[in-house]
Amino acid sequence: MAEGVRKKGKTYSYRVNVKDETTGKWKTIEKGGFRTIAEAKAARAERQAEINTSPSSIRKDKNISLEEVYDTFIDKEAKYDRAKSTLKRYDSLFRNHLKPKWGHRQLSTIKPTDLTDYLFELSTTHSHSYIESIHKFMKVLWNFAYDREYIRENKIAKVKIPEEEIKQVIKVYTEEELDLFEKRFKSTNLFTAFKLGRALGVRIGECFGILWSDIDWDNRILNIDKQLVYEDKMWTLRYTKTKKSIRTIVLQDAIYNYLKELKAQQEKQKEEFGVAYRSTKVAIDQGRNKPKKIVENLDFINIKPNGEYLTTDSAKILGRISREELGVNFKFHNLRHTHASRLAEKNVPMMVVKERLGHSKEETTMKYYTHVTKGMRENLISTLNELARCN
Repeated sequence: MAEGVRKKGKTYSYRVNVKDETTGKWKTIEKGGFRTIAEAKAARAERQAEINTSPSSIRKDKNISLEEVYDTFIDKEAKYDRAKSTLKRYDSLFRNHLKPKWGHRQLSTIKPTDLTDYLFELSTTHSHSYIESIHKFMKVLWNFAYDREYIRENKIAKVKIPEEEIKQVIKVYTEEELDLFEKRFKSTNLFTAFKLGRALGVRIGECFGILWSDIDWDNRILNIDKQLVYEDKMWTLRYTKTKKSIRTIVLQDAIYNYLKELKAQQEKQKEEFGVAYRSTKVAIDQGRNKPKKIVENLDFINIKPNGEYLTTDSAKILGRISREELGVNFKFHNLRHTHASRLAEKNVPMMVVKERLGHSKEETTMKYYTHVTKGMRENLISTLNELARCN
């Protein structure tokens, strides 16, 4: 008789030994009903291969509700490695969506089709980005449950969301609009922020978090490793949006020279104001679950003549000015879109643009190369005309 196969009455059965990951103990699984030894042997080999490649197949679903999974996730993991803003978003998504629908349900009984149907239903009243955020949150919880061995099989990959409608999402300012902004904003305290956004494509929080000490004058580079955010009722310098956002940006001649002149100007203003010069006071985020540290007199680049530092809230003034006086909608983040699109337009390698902007994913950068701008069309026409003359 073949190993692990035996005859039981008129049929044959096979046996395999498996280790239960839940208890750590070995046990024997037997299955019968095969007409021949060959059939039983083939079935045993197939079962053994399945166990070898997927030990989780012998897990058992635990009797745990979705709400219990969420509470455990927050208590054991999320509060230690997620930002406060992320925890607030999790709380909102769970209270408003997952808890009312399935909070009391045993996790293993919630089918992927249940989740998919709900997301498609929501898509009729909510934006695609909001549906995506719920979907991502579902993945976080189900992956956590699987890693904790609460469920035998993680089926979250089977959950689908509606495809996003094809639409223009990238706003790129023309050179005429940029020059118009520059001319009008020059008389405001926010001119430097505008210049940095235009020349470097930094995010708004990164822009207002830049210190003079972040500039390496000898190598002409700017170090980006923090952002200024309003958190816990105070302005706080904290880590960047993602780890990939920590980067160095090469300063082109125009912005390098502008910053040189600005530094000299600010030093002169500080002397002129004397004791009336405002001291800055801001909180420093020292890490999750650690108290913030209040520090004074940081050397912010974006300040008023009297030394008072400017914030992301200050940038709203630029939007109001551009709407009321220039008739153009201005959003600081569109400077980032514009900067990236111009680099793509000039055929700067995608990986160089990705590093300069601090993108985590290549597809985020790729959208600027698939977004056809007027400049790209003009370059294409010029190239085609040159090729035609050569033929």
